[in-house]
Order: sequence, then C-alpha cells, then structure tokens
Amino acid sequence: MADFLSRLFGKKNKGKEHVPDLEHLSNLTLSKDAIYNIKLIKLLMNNSFDIKSRDFQVCGLALPACVVYIENLAEESIIRDHILKPLMFESLPVANTGKGSLSLQKIKDTMFAGGSIKEVRFLDETVQSIMSGDTLLCIQGYDTGLMINTREHEGRSIGESNIEPSVKGPQEAFVETLKKNLGLIRKRIRDPNLCLELCKVGERSKTDIVIVSIKGISDEDIKKEVIKRITSVEIDGIIEAEQLGQLISDNPNSIFPLFQTTERPDKLFSTLMEGRIGVFLDGSPMVLIVPVTLPILMQSADDYFENWIVASVIRITRYIALFISILSPSLYISVTSFNPGMLPTHLALSIASTRSGVPFPAIIEAMLMEVILEILQEAGIRLPRVVGQTVSIVGGLVIGQAAVQAGIVSPIMVIIIAVTAICSYALPSYSLGLATRILRFPFMIAAVTFGSYGVSMGLLFLLAYLSSLKSFGVRYLSSLSPYRVSDWKDTVIRTGWRTMIKRPELIQHDDSVRETAGKGRK
Repeated sequence: MADFLSRLFGKKNKGKEHVPDLEHLSNLTLSKDAIYNIKLIKLLMNNSFDIKSRDFQVCGLALPACVVYIENLAEESIIRDHILKPLMFESLPVANTGKGSLSLQKIKDTMFAGGSIKEVRFLDETVQSIMSGDTLLCIQGYDTGLMINTREHEGRSIGESNIEPSVKGPQEAFVETLKKNLGLIRKRIRDPNLCLELCKVGERSKTDIVIVSIKGISDEDIKKEVIKRITSVEIDGIIEAEQLGQLISDNPNSIFPLFQTTERPDKLFSTLMEGRIGVFLDGSPMVLIVPVTLPILMQSADDYFENWIVASVIRITRYIALFISILSPSLYISVTSFNPGMLPTHLALSIASTRSGVPFPAIIEAMLMEVILEILQEAGIRLPRVVGQTVSIVGGLVIGQAAVQAGIVSPIMVIIIAVTAICSYALPSYSLGLATRILRFPFMIAAVTFGSYGVSMGLLFLLAYLSSLKSFGVRYLSSLSPYRVSDWKDTVIRTGWRTMIKRPELIQHDDSVRETAGKGRK
C-alpha cells in the first residue's frame, strides 16, 4: 500500500504533498480489500473529520464489510435503517439459503433495502458520488463497490417569490434544492416528452446542471447548442444561474440581458410550452431560460391572469415606461439647452423661472441627481431589510427637498429624475432596468452635445445595436422584426387566448399548435 500511495501522490515538493484530482483517478480501481479501499478514499479526501466510516460483518457469512459517507451530506437514518440494519441483522435467512459463494448481485438484490444502487469500480466516480451525498458499501473479496443514494435534501421550504411578485396566479417559488425544483416542474408538466438532461460544471465544484425541454416543442438545434456551451465551460465553480448565463451568452459584454432568469415555476412552464429551454443549477433558486428577446423581457406573469384588453393596456404602459426611463433626462436637457422653442411659451417661462437661481447647467443637475439616485438605490439594497426601504424613501425626500431649497437643483429636475426612477422600476426584468439606468448617461451626453439631434442619433444607434444582438441564434428584436402577424399577438399587446392558436414562430417547432381553433366554444 505504501508503494502504491507513493506512486499515486508523487514526491513532496517544497514541503507540500501533491494530491491528484478526479481526472488522475479515472484509471484507478477499487481493490478486493474493503478496509484498504476505505483508507485510500479517506486519504484521497484529506482525512476530513466529517468523512465517516463503519466496519461490520454481514450476518450469517462472517464477511467483513464497511461503508463510508460524508455526514453533512448523507442522511444517516437511511444508512442505519436501510443499509446497516438489513446487512447486520436481517441477512441470515438469505445467507442460509445460498449455495456456495454469494455473488455481489445476490447481495445487492436480497440483503439490504437501499434506494438507488449502482456498482462502481473506478476511484474517480466513487469519490465524486461520495462528495455528492451517496454512501459507498465495500464488501471483502469484491473489487466492485455498491454506491447507494443516501442524499439529504433538506433546505428552504417552498415559499412566495420575492423578486417576481404577482397579484394573481400561483405564489410558489423555486428554492435552492434541485430535487424540489424539478418536482415543481414535474407537477405541472405530466408529459412523457418532458426531457431532463444532467451534466456537471466546475472543475472543483462539480455542480449539477439540468437542462429542461419538451421534445417536439423545443428546437433541438438550440438545445444542442445550450448543452455544447454548458459542457465547454471551464471554471472552478459556479454559484448562481446568472453567472452561468454570462458564460454561455452570445455577447457577454452586452449590457442588455441575453438570457432570462426566473424563480417562478408557472413562468418556466409557459416558456417551455413556447419551445424555449430551461437550465436548473443545483444550489440556485433561479432558473436560466434561453433564448430570450426584448419583447419577452417586457412580459409579466400578471399579463396572463387578466382580460386581454387590460393586459394589453398594462403592457403598452410598460413600453412607455421603458422609453421614459431611458430618454426623460436627455430630452429635458436637449429642450432646455438647445431647443426651448419646442415648448409652449408658458411652460418654457415656468421652467426658466424655476431655474433662475440654479448655478449649474441642466447637464450638471441631471448628472448630480442621477448619481445621488444610484447611491440611494445601492444603499437601500445593501442595508438590512428592516431599515433599507426607510432609508431610501427618507433619504430621497430629505435630499431632494434640501437640494431644491439650497438652490442646487431646480424642482422640475427633481420631478424628472423621480419619474425616471419610477419608470425603470415598472419594467418586469430587473436586468433590463439596470441597462436603462446605464443608457441614461450616454443619452444625456449626446443631448448636451448635439441637442435633440444627438438624442435622435442615439436612438438610431441603439436600434441598430439591438438589431445586431442574438440569443442562441434568435434575433433580440424577434417578433417586432421581422414582422410576423402570429407573434405580434403576444408582444406589445396581448390578444385573447382563442386567437393565439400557434406557438411563437421565432423558434422552430415540430408541434406548432398549442390550441385547436374553436375548441371549447359554445
């Protein structure tokens, strides 16, 4: 054993011992010595204190055996009641009826009541399974071990969504436990065509990733591209779904989100029915959805729980809020500094009177208020939840009132910045709202440099940039351009359910019909 370990670990280098990773263990197998196997596995895992083992004898055979597991990940009651107890106390009748030596298959099938069981031989898959919460059973005389699923799935209970609240509809939200999240989807989609594909990402974390799609509805080419990009990621570990999205997106430097995240099972359900792909990340309550377009980011779950006329008005209001959140400060600057003749005379005189005592030009006012607003928003997020909202509201009121009374900014500028901030909060996608907050600054610079002409040119550049973006091969402005009548039924407006017979054409479907025309009518 000493010679084997010296070859495995190599020579010491500057007082540090080189420990091989899982890739170097792929050709090493278990031996027939059960005790040796356990010692070797413990050594490979640095003899951490939470790695537990238990030596025992199989009842009726006087056959030495042992189990090894990580107590923080495995459910010890399962190990005690379904592995150790049957083997130590309830296997005598099976042993007495056996003829000759028992095979490992006979032991696996008749001597204990473990859950999911698989045979393992190589050290890499053995160590990986143990670190995932499984328990290894080694029996003396067998060079193959039995890996039993004993993973503990405790975690946060399913509750309401904090990031995507809705007035109506389901209130369940995903949690950090992958098994619970997959159960929430299985509960809603009882279709055998629901495909769940497992892969691992992270050289050290080995995080479980599950790609979810519906065969016949989702585009297989997009699905293969998603799997290809995920499996090609080389990183030590991934913590959150947004991090994975940035690593696999078409343009990671774009300030516009090229993927969508959600913690609502009903939202993921609707996107899967449209043919898109969901990506679950173990340990993250957010699910990654691809591909995504700008009109999709402007949709909310509440749109589908109201009458189509009401939902269409609300959605149009969001598009108006999108333009106001980007252009409001720049339009004010261009009109007051370059084109005051565009305003009615009384309004122009009113604005001029409010700015009579302000020592700064409009661009300095806007920049100053925008910076203060951003600081207040960050402070409200970082502070404890009990006081964060209070500080944001009180800070905004006090600072705005004090700035107006001191003559630093004009009252009209405070109103414009407040309306701009409120409009950015009206957007369903938080990431899209962050993009609009960044866009205000280049538009304000264009306004102070070229006036309304600069704002117009900025809009043209923005439109050209959005047209060039793609999300897994799908144009970012799809549904708006190219023009498709069927897709326009669920973009800027939302028509009635009876009219949305087909799925969106931006994704290729084998089954493009989601509702039979006229079905259910009286």
